[in-house]
Amino acid sequence: MTPPSLPCTTPELIALIPALRRLARRLTRDPAAAEDLAQEALLRVWTQMGREAGIEDLKPYLMTAARNLARRPRPATLALSEAPEPSTPSDAPGRLALRDVAGAMARLPAAEARLILRQVTGGESYAEIAAAEGLPIGTVMSRLARGRARLRLDCGLPESGPVTEYLTGDGAA
Repeated sequence: MTPPSLPCTTPELIALIPALRRLARRLTRDPAAAEDLAQEALLRVWTQMGREAGIEDLKPYLMTAARNLARRPRPATLALSEAPEPSTPSDAPGRLALRDVAGAMARLPAAEARLILRQVTGGESYAEIAAAEGLPIGTVMSRLARGRARLRLDCGLPESGPVTEYLTGDGAA
């Protein structure tokens, strides 16, 4: 089965890049800002091309996207010497790690994910989980072990050792 053909193709978009860059330079009068504007317009149009509706006439659509992007207010930029010093360390590595863990949890079998969540969020013991789930304690222990092993593998963590380095960005990620 072949995918439906789009009214516009990627080669057509590539052919319009020189005209888009000229327009971006006229709109911004700054080479770096023009390149950013052209890339953002290309990304928006390329994303739209992937949608079912597609784009009927690519050149006007692309140029209008660039003009609309150029009109939006730009945030004021600070010189490096004016930038405020960060008062706390960035929590970005931890956020990225948590996003990875959430994705890995979503890929686990439902039974393993449910047991891990009960243990982690509720702090329940193996016996409490087994009683609540109506499972033998050995089944709970083996499902938790398999689930933790899959999470470590999916997140690229070593088989043993603490995972705190992963959450703080200090270890392998």
